[in-house]
Amino acid sequence: MEKKIDELIEQLNKAKGFSRKTAERFIFDLITNREKISDFKDIIKYIENNFTECEKCFYLAENGVCPICSDEYRNHNKIFVVSSIQDAHTTEKSNLFNGLYHILKGEININKNQTPEKLTIPNLLNRVDKDKEVILALNSTFEGEVTANFIAQLLKAKTNKITRIAKGMPVGGMLDYIDDLTLKSAINNREKYED
Repeated sequence: MEKKIDELIEQLNKAKGFSRKTAERFIFDLITNREKISDFKDIIKYIENNFTECEKCFYLAENGVCPICSDEYRNHNKIFVVSSIQDAHTTEKSNLFNGLYHILKGEININKNQTPEKLTIPNLLNRVDKDKEVILALNSTFEGEVTANFIAQLLKAKTNKITRIAKGMPVGGMLDYIDDLTLKSAINNREKYED
């Protein structure tokens, strides 16, 4: 039985946000509070049956295209490029940006075998023309900088409106951890991308 519990903990530990200790607590909580199992089954079933990725921007969608991409009142000439759905969700909750998003599904990280081909960069390039402003809102980490530089070089052939959020984020900071005031400052004070 101990071996099976360890296997369950390891499996849960693979999910983002679950350290080994958190996974262990979660498993034991479900074992000792059986009524919670039903709640989590419902959550997982709802996600499985209702949520997909938007075919345009890779944000959350319920019917192929997300409500952001299909909203005619949003500014379709601004694309906010982020690493993850969580980053877009954080920005969207702040009500500070009224354009579109593009989720890269990660950042370039050769050590973790996360190469540019594994990101949604070609999809981004297909969405950009000379009228679009692309706002690079990647994390203030080494991987975020490498990814921003790589994308900016590719975008130069498509548009000269490449900006990036201001350095209001602390070095090493993650977008989904910053407060609304810092995010607002970073968006409002964005600057033309210079390599």
